Amino acid sequence: MRKTACDIGPRRIALGALVVLAGLAFVPAAGAASENLAGFYARDGNDGSPAATAGNNIYVKFFPDRWLGMLFIPYPYATGVDAATVDEVFAAARAQTTSAAYLRNRFDLLDEAATVQIERYGYLGERIAFECGALSACTIRLGDGYLELIKPGVINEHIVRYQHVALP
Repeated sequence: MRKTACDIGPRRIALGALVVLAGLAFVPAAGAASENLAGFYARDGNDGSPAATAGNNIYVKFFPDRWLGMLFIPYPYATGVDAATVDEVFAAARAQTTSAAYLRNRFDLLDEAATVQIERYGYLGERIAFECGALSACTIRLGDGYLELIKPGVINEHIVRYQHVALP
């Protein structure tokens, strides 16, 4: 016997609609800026008082197949690390894992150990969402030559800007 919408029940219809709508939330919006896989993004305040307070310079890189890396190089050592080395550290870290991971290493490139967090990301409307160890997922809003990392807080969001660093 064939079931109709009346036979299936309103709860199952509502559940099905929620599943479809949730799936659509992870589709990138038309006209949204796209992630730049070339180079990386450097936090505003690297090599300055924000880095001294946090104890590290922070970098973000997008990898193919929706992978994202965050690199934390200890400050003040980080002030002497050039952009090409930062990019090589990201490549070396990504080569060490095929899944989400926290890696702490010198990667045969640095004099001090750095931490790299590698995570999968998806889309939530026009934002990129990923797990960042905060109260809930972090999101990224992309702009022309920059990104804004939005970390949830207890009272309000923390928004940190990163500038794109293109390599020759």
